[in-house]
Parts: sequence; C-alpha cells; structure tokens
Amino acid sequence: MDSAAVLGMIVPEPEVKEQLAAAGVAVPKGVSVAFADVVADPSVLAAAAEAEGLAGPLVLKGWGGGLVHKSDVGAVHLGLAPYELDYEASTMAAEAAAAGVRLDGFLVEEQAAAGVELLVGVVDRPPFGSVVALGLGGTLTEVLDEVVLRLAPISRADAGEMVRGFKGAELLSGFRGQPPVDIDSLVELLLAVAGPDGVAEQLGQRLAELECNPVIAGPDGAIAVDARLITRDAPDETHPEPPPTDFGPLFAPRGIAVAGASTSRPGFGNTFLTAYKELGWGPGTLWAVHPKASEIDGVPAVPAVADIDGDVDYVVGAVPAAACADLVRGAAGKAKFVHVISGGFREASEEGTDLEEALGAVARESGVRVLGPNCLGAYAPAGRQTFLRNAPMDVGRVAMISQSGGLAGDMVKGGAIRGIRYTKLCTVGNSIDVTPGELLEWLVDDPDTAIIGLYLEDPRDGRRLYDALHKAKGRKPVVMLVGGRTAQGGGAAVSHTGALVADHRIWDAISASTGVSVVGTLEELLSAIAYLQRWTDADISGDLDTLVLGVGGGASVLGTDAADQAGLVTTPVSDQGQQAVRDLGYGVGTSIRNPIEIGFGPVSDPDVLVKALDPILETQPYPDVVIHSNVQAFFSYAGDGIERLFPIIETTAARAWPHTRLSLVLRNLDCAPPETAARIQQTCLDANLPSFTRFAEAMAAVAAAKRHAHNRDLVG
Repeated sequence: MDSAAVLGMIVPEPEVKEQLAAAGVAVPKGVSVAFADVVADPSVLAAAAEAEGLAGPLVLKGWGGGLVHKSDVGAVHLGLAPYELDYEASTMAAEAAAAGVRLDGFLVEEQAAAGVELLVGVVDRPPFGSVVALGLGGTLTEVLDEVVLRLAPISRADAGEMVRGFKGAELLSGFRGQPPVDIDSLVELLLAVAGPDGVAEQLGQRLAELECNPVIAGPDGAIAVDARLITRDAPDETHPEPPPTDFGPLFAPRGIAVAGASTSRPGFGNTFLTAYKELGWGPGTLWAVHPKASEIDGVPAVPAVADIDGDVDYVVGAVPAAACADLVRGAAGKAKFVHVISGGFREASEEGTDLEEALGAVARESGVRVLGPNCLGAYAPAGRQTFLRNAPMDVGRVAMISQSGGLAGDMVKGGAIRGIRYTKLCTVGNSIDVTPGELLEWLVDDPDTAIIGLYLEDPRDGRRLYDALHKAKGRKPVVMLVGGRTAQGGGAAVSHTGALVADHRIWDAISASTGVSVVGTLEELLSAIAYLQRWTDADISGDLDTLVLGVGGGASVLGTDAADQAGLVTTPVSDQGQQAVRDLGYGVGTSIRNPIEIGFGPVSDPDVLVKALDPILETQPYPDVVIHSNVQAFFSYAGDGIERLFPIIETTAARAWPHTRLSLVLRNLDCAPPETAARIQQTCLDANLPSFTRFAEAMAAVAAAKRHAHNRDLVG
C-alpha cells in the first residue's frame, strides 16, 4: 500500500495553492484543468492558459492519483509555450501511467523567476505536534540535509532567527554578486504558513505534512512554487487532562503506605520500609499493605489501602504489574498518589502494553494520580520523602524530573558530591499519568524551587513540556539532558520535510525557542546545576565573553576549544590588561591574550590569581572566568606542594568580583590520593567556588548560566 494512503489524503496541489494564497503566501498565477477534460480536448489547456492571461514561459504539472513526488514520474515540465501544452500533457500522462499513476488533472502556472530555492515545511511529530522546517530547497535538499526547526506556531522573532540560522543563509544576502533576497517577505511567508492563525494552525490535528519546495526567494519577494499537503482524520478520542494537581503532598506526604513488601523474601517494598523508618516514619504515619500479615519489618500491616486508619497521601506499589491496576483502584478516595515501582509494562512486552493501558484507564477513572510505572518515586528532604537509603537530607532549591530511576539515584548522590542541595526530585518512568510537562508546570510556580533539571527519554506530553519551558524562560533556569534521540514517529516522513525532522534537531529547536539549556551527559547536567546553584541570584551579564586562565599552554588551548564548542567567546584581553599581566612577570613564551597562562603551583603565593585577575577585571569585567589547575603538578614538583593549593582556592574565591562568575577546573584530580582529592573538592565547596574535573563540564555549566542570564534580561 502507498505510504501516503496509510497516512491520509494527499490534497491536490491546486487546492493547496488556494489555501496558501488565502493565508497570504505568494504562489504562481495558474489554472487547473481536470484530466478528463484534457482527454476530451487537448487544446483546452492552451485555451485555459490564454483565458487566465498567463504569461510564458509556463510550467505544466500533473496532480492526483496518490502522487507524492511529481518529479519521480515526470509530472513536471518547465519552460513551455502555450502551443506545447497539449503535446506535453499527453507525454506526461503516458509517463505517469508507465509508473503506475493515473493523473486526476493538470496545473498550468507561470514559471517563477530564478532565485534562491528554499524548503519551507511543517510536519507533525508526536509528541511535540507541528514542527516547522526551513532549509535549502530544490535538488540541494538531497545534498545538504540541514534544516533549522521551530515548533509551531512560530513568532516573528522565531521566523527571523530561522532565516538567519539555517545552513546556506549566506545565500540570502547576495552571494557572489547575486542580488540580496527580500528577507521580510520570507519572514512573512513563514508566518503565513506556520505562525499564529497560519495554514498549519488552521489545519490543526488534521495536518500530517505540508511542504513548499521550492520556495523561490529573490529581491522582489518569496513565492511558493511547489506545494504538497497530506492530511488525515483528526483523532476521535482524546483523554481530557486532569484538573490541576497540587503536588505538595507528593513531596511532603502526611502518611505513607508500602504495598508489596514481603514477610519472607525481602525486595523493593522492604527497602522502602527501611528507608522511611530511617527518616523517622513510624506507627500512625507508615503502613505496609499485605493481604495476610499484621506487621512487616516492624511496620503495622493492613490488607488494603482503604483499611488504613489515618491520613495517607502516598502509596508505594511494589506489586506485580498485573496487580497494579487493582492497587490504584483500591486507593481511590484514600490516597492522592500511587507510585508504581513495578516494571513489566510497555517497556517489556505487548502484554505489558495492555497492562499499562489498563493502569492508565484506572488512574483516570479513580482520580488517583499515578507515578510511573517503572520508576523509583520521589525524593524531598524537607518532606522526608525518599527512594534511597542514606540520602543527603540538606534542603536546597534545586528540583529535578527524571524518566530514569537509576539515573535519579546518581543525581542525588553524585549531586551531593558537587554540593547540589535538592528541594524536590521526581522520577516518572513510563509517565502514563503524571507527566514531565505537568510536573514542570508546577515546579515553575513552586516558591521553594529556583533551578530545574530534566532527564527525558520519551516525553508523552511534548507539547505541554514545550509550553512549560516557555513559562520558565527568564524566571527559572532549566537544564535538560535527553537520552535516546532517535526517530519518534516516522509516519509523516513520506517526503523531504518528514525525513529531515530528526529528533535531535527538535530538541535544538525547543532550546532555541524556550531558552532551555540542553546538555550531552549526566556529568554536564549536574555540573550546570551546581554552577547555577552558586550563581543564579547574581546580577551578572549573559554576554558570551569568557576568560580562560590557568597552568599550561596546551591545557589553555583545550579549554578554549571547549568554550568554543559550548558557544562561548574567548574575547581577547585589552591592551591595558595584557600590560598588567606583563608587569607581573608573565608573558614571555606564554599567552596573555585569552587564554592566559598563569603558572601557579606548589610554590605560588595564595594571592597569585587575585593579583592577575584584579587589573584585568577592573577594566574588562568578563562575566565568567574559568580557572584551570593541574593537580598532578602539585605532587610532581614538590613533595608537599598540594598544601599550597588550598589557600590559593580560598583566597581567590574570597575575592568577590561583582560582575564576574568564577569556577575552577581541577585537571588530573584523579592523580591525587582519594582522601586528598575529596579534601580539595570540599575546600572548593566550603569556599562556594564551583569546581569541575573536565573542561567540557565547566563550559556547559558556564553556557547554561549565560543563557539564563540572557533570558532573564529579555523577560525582565
């Protein structure tokens, strides 16, 4: 079966052009004639062209018959005179028939003047909805498969950024003597296609794919020469969103019940009971749910959630997948949240998919909000909420949402090493009910949350997530790590646009529109969160200028490379600043422009960095300074030289530069004995100086802070 037939209906090009024109998109002047009329009288095409007043040269196109790519079956003939139309139509019909396509009609249009050929498309990409693409069109689409994306509807600012940011944008400004393109007309075309009340928004959920390729842009405007639209029936059934949920009791429950703990074979349920007991939960606030036992591990047990004599907000479900729906059903009217730790759902098998759908239906019917399945639940020090034993209980301002339970444990314990203090963390697993976007909405308004991190794999509510990220822009910094950036729905990928809209590009588009910082590793996520925790409240610029300063010319070059890869700018130090560095005795055989090589080590004075930075930052206040130190050098060139590092850290951190964020890269930290390495990191934490072990982590963190500062200034 033709792939387009599976998707829905291919709309005839004349109808697509009419809809585009009605929205304000320039299209070629033309006329359409039914295939049967041409068969009856081939001269009807020339007559129709003359009656319409079409000026040559002309273009003849065939349409209909499930035709997706006209050029594949010879259904486009260019540069024609009116008297050639009848012969060309018969030739085209024969070529199409040989390819198994029967045309429904012919479209005669005036041939557009030459210009820059572009692709403008909109494709539905679940779970995000309509995604807009701009790139080089025509045959170059096949060669340069680079497009710039945004989620529809786009704003005028989005459209302008797309025009400036796609691969080949330099062609628009008059490349090699060609006249520059009318940029305003291209922006207007993008808005007419994908802006508020544009064609894509008018089509709504019926839109599978809309492609204008090529759009020819020139000094006199932009015109959609070719257009393709595939529609489908709008979904009949959509689950209504639940009313707004107060997630406060999730993170600070009055009482907790654990279902699935064993009297004979300890498992996850028993681990949760132990963890809660260690945090002070006990009789009257903590229960086990078991069909026969009266107590488990010293915790009172009841047969069902409904039998609990007391207030219970949170139920941990460690029962088999097949029993989870009954557990949720039985919690209705008693508990607000059920956390389903169990696996064996859609991530496991087709049978598991059925179980997951049933669990979701019960959640909607019962009014109980469900976390998961296949997740570890929530962690909140202030509310004594946890899924880990020996979890740090210092209360902070960082919130995290994770679709991975295992990585959430890394976030808590690995974050603590970096000094991250959490207010809330929630794992959502398969997200059948409580979704990342819904939680993010709530956290943006949560007064206890100042910084938000996300780990996502398959967000079920991509559009809601996108809207929540917009809501956070400039208010609270958000850093996001996305795992498994593979294709999420190739159903609409029957032409160029669908094939070009890869998921990693969608996340780039979301970042560009919402200001969220997207990082590549868990280490970069935690590093960025730690840096933001230190500097979010500082009223420091979001300018990209960054100063790299430290030991070793080669290391400085690597730091500069990492800065460039993170989108930062290592602006040269002013002449005055360079002279100040020379006056300190540096500069012979070393770099003093940026990066700056300052040889501090096992014989250096505590204020060595302060002396170098003071004269530079006095006249040129870089928003961010990344210092790097070679830890192994303190062991290699002096027996007890490491003791010199601690006062350097403390003295440098204590010297507050009001317009500068400061951080330290501890290169080769693993060369130090573990106890010494821990002492170095603790010294940085005590001095409130963010530290990293890799340049990439440091620069990702700096970039995230700059992005938030820039967004804050825009919104404020």
